[in-house]
Amino acid sequence: MANGLTMEESDRLKARKGKSQGGLPVVEAEDPFRLVVNSAPYGMLVSDEGGRIVMANPRAEEMFGYTEAEFLTISITDLVPQDFRGGHERLRSGFHHSPEPRSMGVGRDLYACRKDGTEFPVEIALTPLPGAAGMRVLSSIIDITERKRGEEELRIQAEILKNVHDAVFYVSGDGIVRDWNEGAARIFSIGSREAIGRPLMELCSQGDGLSFFERISPAIVKKGVAEEVFHCRLKSGQEIFIRAKVTPMTRKVEEGYVVCASDITKEKRLEAELVRISENEQRRIGQDIHDDLCSQLSGIGCLTKVLEQRLKELHADEAEMMVGITEMVAQAGTKAREIAKGLVPTVLETQGLAGALRDLAFQKREMLGVNCIASIPDNEALEDLPNSISIQIYRIAQEAVTNAIRHSDAEVIELTLRAGDDRLELGVRDDGKGMPRDLFSSGMGLMTMQRRAEMIEAEFLIQASPGGGTFIQCILPLKNHG
Repeated sequence: MANGLTMEESDRLKARKGKSQGGLPVVEAEDPFRLVVNSAPYGMLVSDEGGRIVMANPRAEEMFGYTEAEFLTISITDLVPQDFRGGHERLRSGFHHSPEPRSMGVGRDLYACRKDGTEFPVEIALTPLPGAAGMRVLSSIIDITERKRGEEELRIQAEILKNVHDAVFYVSGDGIVRDWNEGAARIFSIGSREAIGRPLMELCSQGDGLSFFERISPAIVKKGVAEEVFHCRLKSGQEIFIRAKVTPMTRKVEEGYVVCASDITKEKRLEAELVRISENEQRRIGQDIHDDLCSQLSGIGCLTKVLEQRLKELHADEAEMMVGITEMVAQAGTKAREIAKGLVPTVLETQGLAGALRDLAFQKREMLGVNCIASIPDNEALEDLPNSISIQIYRIAQEAVTNAIRHSDAEVIELTLRAGDDRLELGVRDDGKGMPRDLFSSGMGLMTMQRRAEMIEAEFLIQASPGGGTFIQCILPLKNHG
């Protein structure tokens, strides 16, 4: 015996091999079966009735770590993990009694054992090869280690997705829900069985009357992803607010969107309450300034005026100084009244939003000498606006005009307000020096206006460029507040 082989086996091996090319045996052209076996992309072994291996292809050598000569000294059972060898012998014997092509271990995980003792997952198909030398078996073996690793990663990701607190779901291009996690079931109060296969608009209609796609399409086209706050009305009639990130995704051959959404209803209610408290506090401070500080400044102004007259009668040198003090007190009183009026826009209650904006432009012209124009026609649609909406529109206009006066060096500032059947548009345009785009999201005033717009479910837009002026828009869907 040489290298563990009998003389007969050694002669067989030599007969199978020709001169080596790149480490692979050269297959004789007259052996088409071996040509097919050696060319297979997966491991192939041929064993006899006793389970002894009589042929192995190069892929099997790579997979198990044995050379072909070493394969011819072992049996199929040697490639089975130690704990399963007893059962394998029984199964192998059963196959020889009833030979037919089949897959091994259907519904079970199969493992094979390498020469170094390491185990790896496999798929095995058995094919009987009857012949003159007796029944032989062709075992086709696929190493599925990478597949198993991928399946495990997918399983872990699916488990994470299933238990994530937020809603994560997939909507097809025509608006049909295809996947629905437990977070979505909790937020929308609809289980996956009921949700999957249904149109998203049936499960949670938009408060503004726009479809899901009408809301996200502009951002998807522009940036490839949409991040929106949606006001949803559930089937139960409950209204909720969600902040959602929507990303296009192709699933198999279907174009659709992955939606990751958080329920921000409590945050929106808290925000509204904070705004109410803030407005009340501003009103109180403004009232205190008007009733107390302005009254005291008026009293001081009267006293300084009397003192000024007496000093003039005495021809005292301090008379001229007292004139200056009197003027400063008068200016302080005017400024205090202006601040009080800004904090307490009572004109909103007496003249409505259109009148309040006209008054804002008038005050800026009179007090600061700024050419501020209000192009605002009367409109009955504005009369039905809730005060909570009007005050936010007014505050946005107030902040935009103040920013233009302070930073733009504008000669003209124009306020516009237009109301249609379905939406309200506020515009503040100036002809000043404009601003670079990187300041759009960094200025405190701009951020404040953006937040105020979000609170009333309005769209906030800025158009500006260095030297080209600035145009600020706030677009409010009136269906949200009908």
